[in-house]
Amino acid sequence: MTGGLGALAAHLDYTTPQHRPDCTATTWEVDYRLHRAERSERNSGHSCPLDTDNPGACGHGDSHQALAVRIYCRRCGAATELRAELPEVPMRFDTVRLGMGTKPKRCGALWIYQGPPPQQGILSDQPGEPQWHLVARRNAPRLDPQDIVGAVEPALTPRGRPCFTAHWGLTELTPDSGGRPTPVFQHIGGSDGTYFPTVTAAARWLGENVPAPTGAVAPA
Repeated sequence: MTGGLGALAAHLDYTTPQHRPDCTATTWEVDYRLHRAERSERNSGHSCPLDTDNPGACGHGDSHQALAVRIYCRRCGAATELRAELPEVPMRFDTVRLGMGTKPKRCGALWIYQGPPPQQGILSDQPGEPQWHLVARRNAPRLDPQDIVGAVEPALTPRGRPCFTAHWGLTELTPDSGGRPTPVFQHIGGSDGTYFPTVTAAARWLGENVPAPTGAVAPA
């Protein structure tokens, strides 16, 4: 991915279950279960969702690791159950490797969110520095496209010196071949010769040069 899309993918288009209207709880209980499952017909020749993202990744045939996740509220009783199939060895991440869930850094009236590192590995791997950062107008558990001011990522100047570039103008969310939304920045940094020594400097420039959309939420 280029142009900050990795950070956008890590932060946008996620949602959370809803409590019942009269519930005052703000958190959820989350449990999950992994178990071996067999399909009812042997040699079913199933179409595995794993192959959609990574052709050839499916190796479990009719026997597979089944995942069940239940999200529920003890107070109001609202509940959601999610089911999926997993590879033989599920990968366990932390928030640094996922590029989300870490506390954003304030920069004036804006917030800098960490994106994923260049190589997303399992816990035994070294993730390296984040490749992308998102710059947003508010501090919130869930971000919307209108919150995004721009993205910042590492680059090299024409003379080969390390720097950062800024991308802005999130104009549309177009579906990819799988029907999932793909964000698009209208302006890709570096093409106009504008480079920055730090992520913070790039975020400040975005705050000074990218106007807020009509109806934007005030910073938290």
